[in-house]
Amino acid sequence: MVRRSHLLCLLLAAAFAPLAAQAGPAYTVSTIAGLGGPAGLVTGLNNAGQAVGNGFNADYAQNAYVSGSGTTTSLHPAGANIVGSAANGINNAGAVTGELQYADGGTRAAVFAGGGVQTLGTFGGSYSTGYAINASGQVAGAAFLAGDAAMHAFVTQGGAMVDLGTLGGASSLARSVNDAGAVTGYAEINADGLYTAFLYTNGVMQSLGSLGGDYSQGYALNNAGMVVGYSSLAGNLGSSAFLYANGVMIDLGGFGGSESYATDINEAGDVVGAANDANGIQSAFLYSNGKLQNLNELIDASLGWTVTYAAAINDRGQIAAHGCRADGVCSDLLLSAVNAGDPADVPEPETFTAGLLGLALFGLLRRRSRK
Repeated sequence: MVRRSHLLCLLLAAAFAPLAAQAGPAYTVSTIAGLGGPAGLVTGLNNAGQAVGNGFNADYAQNAYVSGSGTTTSLHPAGANIVGSAANGINNAGAVTGELQYADGGTRAAVFAGGGVQTLGTFGGSYSTGYAINASGQVAGAAFLAGDAAMHAFVTQGGAMVDLGTLGGASSLARSVNDAGAVTGYAEINADGLYTAFLYTNGVMQSLGSLGGDYSQGYALNNAGMVVGYSSLAGNLGSSAFLYANGVMIDLGGFGGSESYATDINEAGDVVGAANDANGIQSAFLYSNGKLQNLNELIDASLGWTVTYAAAINDRGQIAAHGCRADGVCSDLLLSAVNAGDPADVPEPETFTAGLLGLALFGLLRRRSRK
């Protein structure tokens, strides 16, 4: 009896006491190779794990890049008059949108695909850029009007740029387009330059409001129509990342500082962005299942990286980010979930062990009750 009671106590202790082995990092970290110059800034990511961004070559000229399978390639086309390029978004087929910058100061929205580049126009001004491209190749961005006094958001339809207008002010800008052609960004609402996040669907631009302040901006939306971005708070004393869904704008919070902003959302509703703490130090975040987490708490600290900015998240949970080490080295980064690709029904080690212990305990108690 004594031996069985002792075994019973051991099983109870093992089942309910915390296990000694703690969970490891949630994400692995790999660096995105540069283009021979200073570190760039990653801007987009697709489901194949291809990242795009704006790097610098050895001559310190800005070049659009695409990175995948451990290789980073400049998208910058040859041409004496082209002095710079930028990549802002990529679709799952690998088509990239961004801009070409010319020696005369002009800039044109561009699509990089199939080893070539195609430029879009403007609305009469000297500047246009593409920020996002969807599965069918529609581009969302912004272009100056004649005289460069104001710019308007656009989305392409049938290869033509469609002016989305504004919400009553002079300017607007489109940041993202989903596969249904819905667009988000920001638009000025009056002559004072106040602006608000918008959702453009079926030819109509709708204001999404704010979290109490005078400003808001939509950065990304998924195919379910969920929008993320940032909004100023009451009194315009700070700003906060938001998630807009089903007609409601939700404050995602931050890390105790005055600012946070969301940059991307995947089809599962996971959100990434950045926020500062009470000391003004900025860190990247992941918002998932109603919880905002500092990405630096989800990676191996011994690697030495501090992730300051998260630009994009794909449907595999990979995150395109930017970070720096204590020695001053900075790089674009790709964070990949440790359990990516594992069957969803495989239990966590802690859960599996607790289940075995519970079964053993149940069996022992059952045998004792029979006796």
